[in-house]
Amino acid sequence: MQVMHDFDVIIIGSGIGGLISGGILTSKGLKILMLEKNRTPGGYLSSFRRKGFLFDSALDCISGVSRGGLISRVLEELGVEKDIRFLRIDPIRISIFPNLDMIVDADIEDYKERLKQAFHRESPSIKKFFDTADKVYRDLDASMNGIISGNATGYNISPEVVQCMNISYQDLLNAYFREAALKAILSDRCPFIGLPPTQVSALAMVTMIMSYFKHGAFRPEGGFQKLADALILGIRKNGGKVLLGNGAKKILLKTDNCCSGVICENDEEYTARYIISNADFCFTFSSLLGGRHATLAKDMESFPGLSTSFFILYAGVKGEVGQYSSIGYFPSYDMVNFFDPGMEFREDTTIGVTIASIEDRSRAPEGYHTVVLHEMVEASRKSLDKEVCSQKILKKAERIFPGIRGKIELIDAATPQTLQRFTGNSSGAAFGWRQLPGFRGAKKHGIKNLYTAGHWGDMGSGILASAYSGAKAANKILRCEGIAN
Repeated sequence: MQVMHDFDVIIIGSGIGGLISGGILTSKGLKILMLEKNRTPGGYLSSFRRKGFLFDSALDCISGVSRGGLISRVLEELGVEKDIRFLRIDPIRISIFPNLDMIVDADIEDYKERLKQAFHRESPSIKKFFDTADKVYRDLDASMNGIISGNATGYNISPEVVQCMNISYQDLLNAYFREAALKAILSDRCPFIGLPPTQVSALAMVTMIMSYFKHGAFRPEGGFQKLADALILGIRKNGGKVLLGNGAKKILLKTDNCCSGVICENDEEYTARYIISNADFCFTFSSLLGGRHATLAKDMESFPGLSTSFFILYAGVKGEVGQYSSIGYFPSYDMVNFFDPGMEFREDTTIGVTIASIEDRSRAPEGYHTVVLHEMVEASRKSLDKEVCSQKILKKAERIFPGIRGKIELIDAATPQTLQRFTGNSSGAAFGWRQLPGFRGAKKHGIKNLYTAGHWGDMGSGILASAYSGAKAANKILRCEGIAN
């Protein structure tokens, strides 16, 4: 006798991985239930308002939303692409180094020319480096698109991809360049992954950097919450059920290698043929599953370990703040030193700045701007004095925006504990697992109908990689169902 289930798929968590998997599955006619512990969806996509100012909780910008990109394709499949407008960021950012401000143009050819002008002796190597980066990204992009279409299940392994998987980004840079300043400038996006160039996988860095050049850098008009809300709307319009303010309390197992449903925080129980967890990996396997599965979480915490977190300062500022909406401040060329835990909040360490109101005037009252400052913090930091840390960050901000303290009309802050409380990520980890050389993703758990999505999977860190992990999970289920994607 065939067992009747409440749903085809239960998705735990509404971060971008869960939203993309839910969007794909509902657009193909599967009956899904999405559970979200917070009353607003999105995880790190969330936005909030304070006295007329609109802030994104954690993100700077994303790719994958231009025509043909994964996120835009899912929005179209759900029929909600017109419910959101994306603003292109050009230039992508400016990186401020001693005696050199490097603009990162949206057009990669313009950026390469800018680098060649500053480091003319390295011109041939700059071309060779980006030729390699382009090939690696094209190989991966083809594989990703294959995953979405159901025509591939893994990476197209070229020699260049294999090499980048197993070496650090610093090793890759050393193979092409001699000038330390140029290598530091090409590492200016390392804070986006939370590891220094000596530790981060070359593959993770190349993929992240090239994704912005290939697909552009964007922000949703009206904040990243708009993207989460549009995907939720599309899922519901296509027959999916979304429960907000009611997370998962336990994943039910029918046998050791097969799950059967979920018990919610309000003690309601739902059954499903498949489950996707977009929740924190440690929470999923230690708390929702428990028992022998808790060991898996402990093993992953040991290697590769949790990524860094952030202390984030949100400020409403009166007056103009320049022309660049994404800024990296680097008071030296010693990129490795910035990531030393002992350097947190010192005057000679890096901070990131996002001023989304430059392109999107709806985020602040007339004559004002939203300024968000990010300082990397070890996820293990358990207590931070918000006032003390805020003043230390503002002291660095004065070097970028002289007199900014006197222009602040509103200020708020988030610690790693704030991020943990809101997203559920262990210790407020900003990027899931550390993207180390040789890391191939989460270990196999042996539960045949349980899938993970988000930056805890095997597709890497960042919004686009997390979205791809959701697409990968959805595609596996569609293949099991014999449905073409």
